[in-house]
Amino acid sequence: MGFLDSLFGGNAKSLNEEALKQTWHAANEMYAFNWATTQDNYAYQQETLAANKMNEAALRALREQTEFNAWQNRENMRLYEYSKEVEAYNAGVASYEEQIDYNNIAEEIAINDANRAYQDQLIAFGYQNKDLLMKYYETGEQADLDIAGLEKKVDQAKNLATLQIDQTGINREWDAAQAALDNAGLREGLAATKADMAFKSQQSRLENIQARGQQQNLGQSGRSAQKAIASLLASYGQGQAAMADSIGRAESKYMLDRRRVAETLSHKDKLSNLNYRQINNTLLNSVQDAEQAEQGIGLKFEQLKKRTEFGREQIQQSIISAGEQDAADRNRITMDKYQQDLQAAQLMTSVPTVQPAESLPLQIPETVFTDPQKPTPPPKPKKGVNTVPKKGALSYISQVMSVAGPFMGKPV
Repeated sequence: MGFLDSLFGGNAKSLNEEALKQTWHAANEMYAFNWATTQDNYAYQQETLAANKMNEAALRALREQTEFNAWQNRENMRLYEYSKEVEAYNAGVASYEEQIDYNNIAEEIAINDANRAYQDQLIAFGYQNKDLLMKYYETGEQADLDIAGLEKKVDQAKNLATLQIDQTGINREWDAAQAALDNAGLREGLAATKADMAFKSQQSRLENIQARGQQQNLGQSGRSAQKAIASLLASYGQGQAAMADSIGRAESKYMLDRRRVAETLSHKDKLSNLNYRQINNTLLNSVQDAEQAEQGIGLKFEQLKKRTEFGREQIQQSIISAGEQDAADRNRITMDKYQQDLQAAQLMTSVPTVQPAESLPLQIPETVFTDPQKPTPPPKPKKGVNTVPKKGALSYISQVMSVAGPFMGKPV
């Protein structure tokens, strides 16, 4: 049999048998190689899976630590910012409280000043009112004293008038008595003159009689005796005429003196009556002057009373006005303090509120790894059955290639 026969035909069956054997041996070798490779790959995958798990665990721990550190930093910053806000708030509260204390002290000082000013005003008003009342009561006391003085003067005037009337009456009685005494004296003087004249007349008559008797006893007669007797009678007559004239003159003087006494008494009566009228007028004038002075005192006191009441009304209104001003000052002080308190409150920050804590970072879920599937050994190759008739070598090659084809693409 030639080469061509062997190659393209020849003993095809033996060639196929040989090819099947070689293919089976090649398949066993490929099976062993592939199975070893598969087991190596499985071991490598397990090692890779273990390394990946370790790497993933390290990365997950790093990420968790990083996220926790970031959370911790944010939490620290949150607490730090809150502490700073608290410090600022506490400083604001301290400043606010200091300002409020200052405002309270300023308000207290202002109120004390207002109280002192108000009390000074009230004290001044009190002194003014007391001064008005003192002047009023002093004037009233002085008015009572003046009125009492006027009444005393009236009483004194009345007493003086009574004394003057009594004195005038006594003087009048004395004048009347003096006039009566003067009249009696005049009568006595006239009577004494008449008696003396009568005595002298009787004496003269007796002397004349004696003288005539003596003349007659002389024994004269004739014309000489008659002349002597006539001379005696003439002398007696002249004496009688002189005495009669003296009596007439005495009576004339008596009448004149009585008239003078009467006129004097009448004049004194007129003077007494005039004195009575003068005393009455003086007393009346004193009473009228006292009444007028009392009316003037009463009028002045009434005017002072009205001025005092008006002054007290003014003081009362001033007290009311001062009280209203004091209330207004207190309200102003309160409003100023309230405004200062508001300004101090506006400078305060709001009460710091801690921000809610950020939730702890969640744990990163573990990555689920799928374990490599444990390789299952494939079925071992079996020796093929030569069912090919005798054919050429190309048919065996084609059959071998078809059997070995699935194993040729895998790496060794």
